[in-house]
Amino acid sequence: MSTALSYAKSAERPAAEFWLFDDDGTLIDLSTGSPTFSFKIGHLGSAAVLTKTSGIAGAAGAGTEPDGTPNCVVTWTTGELNLTPGRYAWQLTINTSSLDRVFYGSITILDVIS
Repeated sequence: MSTALSYAKSAERPAAEFWLFDDDGTLIDLSTGSPTFSFKIGHLGSAAVLTKTSGIAGAAGAGTEPDGTPNCVVTWTTGELNLTPGRYAWQLTINTSSLDRVFYGSITILDVIS
């Protein structure tokens, strides 16, 4: 799974919505098993410029993007995306029942007009 995200520097909305699928193609039910989440932004092989472990919610989810219900939603707080404009990688790690699932994509942080 690879999803490209794009946000204005220091944006707080919209939340990032994901439809995450298991190896067999079924939507992963993230409403059970007490999952823990980690969302990182940075460059692969380097330290993260942002590590987020709160404001991430799992759900059962349904359907597919854009009409379904996402099974993972990352919400932003004030200043979290106040990053140097450019292209980064994002990495979402979800641990359920001692099983890590790692998903990747790209995120572009856009400068704002002052």
